[in-house]
This record gives sequence, C-alpha cells and structure tokens, in this order.
Amino acid sequence: MNKKNTVRTAVLLSAVSLAGVLSTACSSSDTASAPQATQATEVPSTLKEEYSSILESIDLGETEKLENGKVVWLSTWDINPKNGKAMPTELELFSNQYGGEIEFIQCTFDERFDKLATMVSSDDAPDLFPAADLDVFPRCAISNLFAPLDDYIDFSEEMWDGVRDLNDIYTLGGKHYVCNMSTDAGTIMIYNKKTIENNGLDDPAELLADDNWNWTTFNKMMTDFCDPDSQQYAIDGWWFEAAFVLTTGVPFVDFKDGTLISNLDNSLINSAEEFMREMNRQQFPYPKSEHDWQVAPSNIAAGKTLFYPVGVWQLYEADLSDFGEMEDIMFVPMPKCTYTDEYYLPAGVDAMAMIQGGKNPEGAAAFLKCRRIASVDPATLEIQKKQFYEEYKWTEEMMDMYLKVKEMTNEHPVIDFYGAVSASLYGYIHNPMKEAFNSGASWAQTKESIKGAAEGEIDKANTALKNRTTE
Repeated sequence: MNKKNTVRTAVLLSAVSLAGVLSTACSSSDTASAPQATQATEVPSTLKEEYSSILESIDLGETEKLENGKVVWLSTWDINPKNGKAMPTELELFSNQYGGEIEFIQCTFDERFDKLATMVSSDDAPDLFPAADLDVFPRCAISNLFAPLDDYIDFSEEMWDGVRDLNDIYTLGGKHYVCNMSTDAGTIMIYNKKTIENNGLDDPAELLADDNWNWTTFNKMMTDFCDPDSQQYAIDGWWFEAAFVLTTGVPFVDFKDGTLISNLDNSLINSAEEFMREMNRQQFPYPKSEHDWQVAPSNIAAGKTLFYPVGVWQLYEADLSDFGEMEDIMFVPMPKCTYTDEYYLPAGVDAMAMIQGGKNPEGAAAFLKCRRIASVDPATLEIQKKQFYEEYKWTEEMMDMYLKVKEMTNEHPVIDFYGAVSASLYGYIHNPMKEAFNSGASWAQTKESIKGAAEGEIDKANTALKNRTTE
C-alpha cells in the first residue's frame, strides 16, 4: 500500500467532496430528545430546476427502479431536509434513478445503540445506521448488529477509487462492515481575522499557505496573544485535545488487519501531551472550570479568545455570529506536528452501515452508491458549492479553505478507535487524555493510571473479534 494513500487509523472521531454536508451537520448537538414535529406551515424542500436538470444527465451506469424504494434510516438526524432547505443531491439522484425514498426513524444519541439492538432483535431492523461518529465499528460488528456489505457493493468498482483503502480498514473476516463515501476535516480551528489584525499576529491562513502552520508557529501566536490578567485566552472549546494528539499521525487505539492496537506508550503521543501540559502551565486555555465548565464561543467575536477548535459541522450552522461577521470568520486545520515529515490530520468520514435483518439491502446499497457519486461527480460538487453559498452565506475564502483542508485530510487522515470498542474503553481514555491540557497532569502519570484497564478492554475486544471472524 502506497504510503501517501495509507489511512492511519484509530475512533474520535477520496476526491474532494461536499456530499452529505448539507444533510449531515453531525455534531454533539445531534442528541435529539424527541421526534421533530411536522409543522402545518412547513415549506417543501426541493432542488432548483436548473440543478435538477444537471443531475438527470449524470450516468450511474445500469440502474432500474427498485422493487422496494423505501429505505429505513435510524439516526439522530434526518437525511430528508426540512422547511424549504435545499434537497441534497444524493436524495435527488436516489429518487430520479431508483425511485427511492428515505424513511426516518429518530432516536437520541444516548439511546441509539439500545434502540438499534431492540429493533434488530424484534425483526424490525432499519436498513441504514450512521457511522460518521466513528464510534460504531468494531463494536456493532462484534455484536452482530451490522451486516456485511459485500453482497450488494463491490468496492473494487471505479466509483470507490480514493476511499478503497479507508473502506478496507472496516473489515472483519474479509467482509466490509462500514461504507465510507468520503473523508472530511474532523476538527478545524475557527478564528476572527479582526482579532488577528488588531493584535499584529500572523494570519494562520497565510502561514498555512506558506507551509508554516505548525506547533511552533501556533505556540508563538498563543504566547503573543494570551493575557490571563486581561481575561484574554488563546483557546476554548471541547474538541482540541484528541484532535491535537492525532496530528502526530498516531491514534490512542489503532485498528489494523482486524486487530485493535494500543499506542498509549508511543513517544509522539507523549510529545503532544507534554505540549498541552505546557499550554496549561502558560494559562493558554480559557478556564472552563472557573465558568461552570461552559465554553464561550462569543469571545471569538469579542476578540477575547484567539482560537475555537471544533468539529467541521460547526460551519454548517445557520448562525455563526458568535465568531463575528461572516467576512471576518476564518479557519485553518490543526497545526502540523513538528516531529513528523507528513501533515497528519484528524479525519471525519461520511459513513453508513447496513443493518443485520434490514428488509431492503438492495435499496440501502443503491442509496450508498448515490451518496458516493454525489461526493465525486464534478456536476454535483458545483451544485453543492452553490448551495453552501446560498444556504450558509459562506465567503469564497471560506470555501477555498474548506476544500483545501478536505484535500489535506484525505492525504493523511487519522482516525482513533478508542471510542468505537466499548463504553468502558472510551471512559478509560477520553477524559484522562485531556488532563494535561485541563489540569497540567503529566501523561506518564495519567497513562499508568489507565493503561492496565484500557489494554485489558482492548484484549477482551480482540478476543471477541477473533471469535466473530471464525463463526
């Protein structure tokens, strides 16, 4: 496998793609507690006539109308747009080419695995389930909730060029259990250009263009800006620690050839943790502990906080005013690790899984293919870019950076699997690995307190994986 195309793996969380974004604003706020009520005044969602005619000309190869066009989707979010939002291109393709439609069954984030298991056991399984949160595999394959895709999708086909290596990671016993349509930036760092200018700092976007956006220049910016006595901090948010570690190219837990691997002793992880420990010592982070553990994104617009690392979903929100006026909002990827030759980035994925016992695997596979085509076809990408300008009022500068970050992420994506095994393993690693940043604890001390339990959980999962592949 060519090094440039090798996907460095681990659960944090192709061609440059926008597909899925308009319908998958995947965020920590996707924890819906109740089904969305349909309003009597709801505006129908459509695709502009000019866009629809373009999609009709796209060649999907030999297709025919599905005998069963209804595909059941269990998730916290609805693929179908609401209240006049633009119709996603993959839905338009699915409808036009296959006569298909998506039936949405809503669940909360916390109940999704239990609801999925209940539906499967009661012979009422959905057809598709989201895998973009990077916490479903291998756990759902081990528990026999996911069905292999290979009887319905041939990943050797040309349409899967660019994501084939990624899809090959999510295999057990030679079978694929997750369908990855494309990669996306897992975490970005939002900033306000006026704050940069007013403080005489180098613009991170320009540093990136000069191949000089790295841990060293990042540290200098924080040092020059931060002034705790004036309540001026370098960084805020919940997404920094895990994403920063992944810039080393090393996940806490990797998954290779059907086996989970612990990297807790890796020296690069230690370097990242020590960097964050020094950030704590310098009082760079906004002190959430002094504010009832609440973040303050509006401090970006106010010029009181320099960076707000967050999932790329934040850019798809309708209101970005916490960060300033649209013409002042900008973002960059995580800075490059100074100890690596390549630029590794935490990756998000547009991914779904087919469910064991689902009644319409043919329809599910057809929709996945439409979603993949929508992620690489030049005509659909142009439509989606225009939708971004229309729906989210992005500037061209934001769009250019978004595409650049996606391209960079696709070159060396890093995915962490510590959240995709069990709730126990997630608990052993997720909050403890933040302690260097939040409390100044050394990674050596933290690691020793969690290593035995974490690696015991990994060993148990590997045994289950071995048993699953020999069934």
